[in-house]
Amino acid sequence: NAAVLVKGNSMITGQHNDDEIAPLSLCNNVRGFEFFRDPTLCPPERNLLRKFYFEAKGQEWTNSTGWVGEYNSHCEWHGVECNEEGLVVSLTLGNGGLSGRISDAIGNLTSLR
Repeated sequence: NAAVLVKGNSMITGQHNDDEIAPLSLCNNVRGFEFFRDPTLCPPERNLLRKFYFEAKGQEWTNSTGWVGEYNSHCEWHGVECNEEGLVVSLTLGNGGLSGRISDAIGNLTSLR
């Protein structure tokens, strides 16, 4: 059995500085790690946006600042606006080289306006 200590790591913060989130790679439904099911450590909207990023070829965007960064909140990613609860309310990505397919995950961002 393995254990990963997330609390106390000052590099891992959520939307509010006192929130702690797991590194994005551990929120990937990695076999043996239960972080994926913990909405505090792995905010579901962060996981949905990660899926959107890869399916829309985010590596080719002209501005993908912060996207899929291991240690930052999805609310800090370029073009993402969140409310106080950390729910995505707006995506403003403009003409930044998006291609590929729009992920079905986008439909699960229930607070988008």
